[in-house]
Amino acid sequence: MGQTFRTPVKEMDERQKEWFATAMVAIVLADGNVSQGEVNGLLNCISFVQDPEAVERLKKYIQFKTTPPIPNFLGWEKDIRKKAAMLLDLMEVAIADREFAAPEKEKFFELGKLLGFDHAKINQLIDAGNKFIQEME
Repeated sequence: MGQTFRTPVKEMDERQKEWFATAMVAIVLADGNVSQGEVNGLLNCISFVQDPEAVERLKKYIQFKTTPPIPNFLGWEKDIRKKAAMLLDLMEVAIADREFAAPEKEKFFELGKLLGFDHAKINQLIDAGNKFIQEME
């Protein structure tokens, strides 16, 4: 996973940063296979969360490989591009291992809904992710 995000993290409030970090944890844990590279990427992602209690909670989800509960994303209602950037970052995380397993797709779909995207747009992104994986082989 890259260290640079498309998501404008600096424009997020703390609640939004925690949501984004939690979504990253959820997408990585979705398939049950967590590589050391994914763990390192997650720890980097969590580093932008300022609340020490939230950081510890997220680390425990990683340690115990338990998918965290995620509420709807709040904010950016009129800026779909920022939400789309977040979804693209989540896609990048999901396919970092060059696989897009069914549980990852399900979690990606759930996260897309929580960000306010419709079924067709999420499926379009899933298809793009699958195509990208095929091109990497």
